[in-house]
Amino acid sequence: MTPRLTVVVPIYNVEAYLDACLESLAAQTMPDLEVVMVDDGSTDGSPVIARAMAGRDPRFSYVRQENAGLGAARNAGAARATGAHLAFVDSDDVVPHDAYERMLDALEESGSDFATGNVHRLRVDGTTEQSAMFRKVMGKDRAATHVTRHWDLIGDRIACNKVFRKDFWDRHAFAFPVGVLFEDTPVVVPAHFLARSVDVLSGPVYLWRDRDGSITNRRARPRAVADRTAAVRSVSGFLGDRVRETAGTPEAAGWAEGKRRYDATVLAGDLWLFMEALPLGDAEYHEAFLDHANSFADTVDPAVLTGLPLALRVKWQLIRERRLTELLAFMTYEKSNGTTFLARGPRRSRAQFPPVTGRLPRGVTALRRADLPLKSHITEASWDEDGRLRLKGFAYVRNLPAGRVGARAKFAWLRAGKRRAVPLKVRTVRSREATYRSKQGLHSYDRSGFETVIDPARLVTKRPSTTWNVEMAAFGGGLLRTGPVRMGGLSELPVRYLDDFLRIAPRLSAGRLRLRAERVKARLVRHEESGGTLRLEVELAPGVPADLKALRVENWHTKEAYDLPVERSGRTFAAELRLELIAGAGTDDSGAPRKTDPWGVGLVRGDDEWSALAVRPGIPAGRRPLGAGRELLVLANAAGNVELRNQTVRPLVDTLTWDEDGRLAVEGSFPDESDTAWELLLQHSGHDEVAVLPVEVTDGRFGAALRPDAVAGPAGVLPLAEGRWYLYLREPGETDAGRYRQVHVAPARHERLPLVRALGGRDFTVGRRYYDRLVIESGSVLAVTERGGAQQGALRTRYASLRVEPRTDTVLYSSFDGRQCSDSPRAVHEELVARGEPLEHLWVVRDQQVTVPASARPVALWSTEWYEALARSRYVVTNTQLPDWFERAEDQYVVQTWHGTPLKRIGRDLADSPSGDQRYIATLPERAAQWNLLVSPNRFSTPVLRGAFGYHGEVLESGYPRNDLLHAADRAKVAAAVRERLGIPEDRRVVLYAPTWRENQPRRGGRYGLDLRLDLAAARRALGEDHVLLVRRHYLVGGTVPGTASGFVRDVTRHPDVSELLLISDVLVTDYSSLMFDFAQTGRPMLFHTYDLDHYRDTLRGFYFDFVAQAPGPLLATGEEVVEALRDPVAATAGHEEAYRRFREVFCDLDDGRAAAHVVDAMLPGGRR
Repeated sequence: MTPRLTVVVPIYNVEAYLDACLESLAAQTMPDLEVVMVDDGSTDGSPVIARAMAGRDPRFSYVRQENAGLGAARNAGAARATGAHLAFVDSDDVVPHDAYERMLDALEESGSDFATGNVHRLRVDGTTEQSAMFRKVMGKDRAATHVTRHWDLIGDRIACNKVFRKDFWDRHAFAFPVGVLFEDTPVVVPAHFLARSVDVLSGPVYLWRDRDGSITNRRARPRAVADRTAAVRSVSGFLGDRVRETAGTPEAAGWAEGKRRYDATVLAGDLWLFMEALPLGDAEYHEAFLDHANSFADTVDPAVLTGLPLALRVKWQLIRERRLTELLAFMTYEKSNGTTFLARGPRRSRAQFPPVTGRLPRGVTALRRADLPLKSHITEASWDEDGRLRLKGFAYVRNLPAGRVGARAKFAWLRAGKRRAVPLKVRTVRSREATYRSKQGLHSYDRSGFETVIDPARLVTKRPSTTWNVEMAAFGGGLLRTGPVRMGGLSELPVRYLDDFLRIAPRLSAGRLRLRAERVKARLVRHEESGGTLRLEVELAPGVPADLKALRVENWHTKEAYDLPVERSGRTFAAELRLELIAGAGTDDSGAPRKTDPWGVGLVRGDDEWSALAVRPGIPAGRRPLGAGRELLVLANAAGNVELRNQTVRPLVDTLTWDEDGRLAVEGSFPDESDTAWELLLQHSGHDEVAVLPVEVTDGRFGAALRPDAVAGPAGVLPLAEGRWYLYLREPGETDAGRYRQVHVAPARHERLPLVRALGGRDFTVGRRYYDRLVIESGSVLAVTERGGAQQGALRTRYASLRVEPRTDTVLYSSFDGRQCSDSPRAVHEELVARGEPLEHLWVVRDQQVTVPASARPVALWSTEWYEALARSRYVVTNTQLPDWFERAEDQYVVQTWHGTPLKRIGRDLADSPSGDQRYIATLPERAAQWNLLVSPNRFSTPVLRGAFGYHGEVLESGYPRNDLLHAADRAKVAAAVRERLGIPEDRRVVLYAPTWRENQPRRGGRYGLDLRLDLAAARRALGEDHVLLVRRHYLVGGTVPGTASGFVRDVTRHPDVSELLLISDVLVTDYSSLMFDFAQTGRPMLFHTYDLDHYRDTLRGFYFDFVAQAPGPLLATGEEVVEALRDPVAATAGHEEAYRRFREVFCDLDDGRAAAHVVDAMLPGGRR
């Protein structure tokens, strides 16, 4: 019997991922399939896995061939397909369990030639998120559509998110190209054009795994750009052939339009990706890119190039003229200025980008209206005591200066439809925020601020409802621009009633502020619950016919609805809802109960007309228990209408107050019926750092108090870092975010937010997001005059002028770019202080997130004082790179200590690696020339560091100052103090787990993922109560460490100095971290959790020596092996004694406990050679 579907799985050396892929196919809810596994000459364990699956499941067949590449393997599988439909899956990816059932159902209903669906990225930590490439194209379901009706489908270019009808595939004799990269495009794009129709599924049908070593992430290679160009030329040629073949027919215009649109996407997409890789590539790549990009551009209609956006048009002109130096300079400029330009010529008709110094054709730089848009944004919005709406913000014409005259020429109005407008009075105010939010340094928009007041009475018309758009006009450089006013980033304004049934409902639509004046037909005046029944009482507005048939309760997600009969008493109606009808929580895409399942309530009138039910002002939110940790919340939603939320029981804030000392009191209801202990959690929205505070929960209420500028943590008492912090209640130590209870704000409290308080040099704003989520926003520690590209550019200019002034007797220290007060710079500082040298000590501090000793003074990174210190300090001691624009003065002395013995390749030695950043690498010789002294931790490192940084100056082979503590005479006393500070009893054995970071796991906020492969719960069970496991994340790694509630696991990431942790640790578990070289000085056992050794060494970074042969301890591939070894580390490391001894001879040859003294001797004038 012919199966409904054949799935082709090409396999090549994917043993780490193949099981998950095949199991996802075996688990499909559409079981009538065959899976053809084509082994393309794998040399790892993949064949064993594939054969085992074929032996277990008769639907799977295994075929092996000589290695010929992905295209050949797919073609071989398609030739063996017997199914009525055909699909392809890459063997490192995963298919959602119901994906094929959904796609085949769609095809059966529509008759389309193939179905295509949404793609999510499968991250290294197992989480999934929408692939940006498919967000727009798969934004909604579309049945029986076509690329010529929805041109975005041109961007749908992979084969694995599709199910093809086999007869369609065979009819057009599709085959993937062989022996090249990027095989999908030459098949998929023509298929879109040749299909009679296509079905689009917005739900995810494919999970695309992140793999840094995969083809898609290796762009800066000549072969990659050659193969991509061949692929896109193949498609463009296919479309061009159809244009010629259909010349003179009605179809010709469609094919021509298709080719123009496709070619434009190649210039703006396919080849743009390779253009973006130019700074990462070498000279060979640069030449290959220019050759291949121009070969494609030669085939493109000039009108397509002319139609590109301005900045891209300029780049392609530079490519056409092979002006690589200017192109690279332009791309560097864009990183800090975006596409900002200067408008030149008559009537400001041409663009000039500062990095492009040569002439460009007028047609390339000609400005269009879209290049000079109005940028208008509301930064503050609130209802005042008189009921008027106050707006404050800025408006300017992008890319034109906001001069004195132009800045005053701003106009605002409210518009309803095309003909009705209400002018507003506008007052010009200063707005430095406008300039720094513009993210560029070319223009100042400080004079673009405005204030206006809206009287809601002016919005009322004779119509039942009128929607007003807030619009604005501004002059810039003699040009007038108009447009809508945007309000993104602020909470939605609460509804304001003018009388009992007349209200103004502010709304955001695509970020634009709209005000809806409406007369509501009815409002909820009372709600109460008794005996499992919710009674809703409704009052009709005067003049509304009393023909109410029912109240309809409808689930927003499922559209499940119940019509409730009503009782009438004059103009008042009542209806009763049995809570059991809506007590069952719906499920999300993962099958888990939704945290919030909302139901709307509306009126059903005699003519079956439905209308929303408003809420009378002043009615408090109601909470009704539903059991199983859930509740029903009755409240007004953002539109001012009734919403019934079936939700997990959560805190609802009704009291927020600042006291005179800056303490914020947060109180509200929390009808938790469990015996759970709770703590208050604040979590940063960007990098997931957390702060934990006590909270009191009693009698259905909760309360907590905090000073956001002084939160106690492992790194000391510090302010909340810049950004948004959301509040939760959680069980102590719980790290599963799905179990956190979000803190919300009661609607009655909305109008009194935000609350702003200046504390410790920054503003803290208590507000709400997503309608009612409580959030504390920590502002920038930089002054307004220091924020943004323009201000930073001015400070850099001032820095240059300060360099000619005399040096001050000051030492400026920087550890990990201001993230810590630690490491070798700290040891040098302590040595200088101990000697009593007459010097002022300044520490670079990022965002006030470091506590500095009393012997030093903090200097905020990027502040005016920081620039001054860089220019005038006599000494600079750093363990990371200084800015590339820094230029050492003649009488300035710069010490580079670096921060670790190199096992993994760094700097210029990454030039041929996928991890290499060629822009950064190109700056290294100039950066190295900034230093007077490079500190080497051992003789092995000296030539490595010289070569990696291109350094030709003095090297001090002294050992690392940070390791002096490990040799100090009082180290036992220090260790006892550290244990006491961390609350670790003397009888506990201490295990330090300190993995390095992995650049293939980027996360939000510039951090990297925590790839925790050690089962912490299993470690606790195995090691018992006489152990403590300290987990130290790399300073670039975000996230939270799970399992800390037990006390067995401690997250010591924010502990000020890792040397103290090494001092108290009995055993170190790491992977490739340079801490191994420091810890080796203790002579204590080391275990190496090298689960990704081959990948990390051979693909991601590479090593400077044979780690497998020289490791001073066992290399353990699994977490289970690590836990077992921790039971008896001495036994586990038996047999490695000689390797450990040799390791110390090579890498600890200089450490004598006096490294800091050697560095200071070299720094001070008397000790310099």
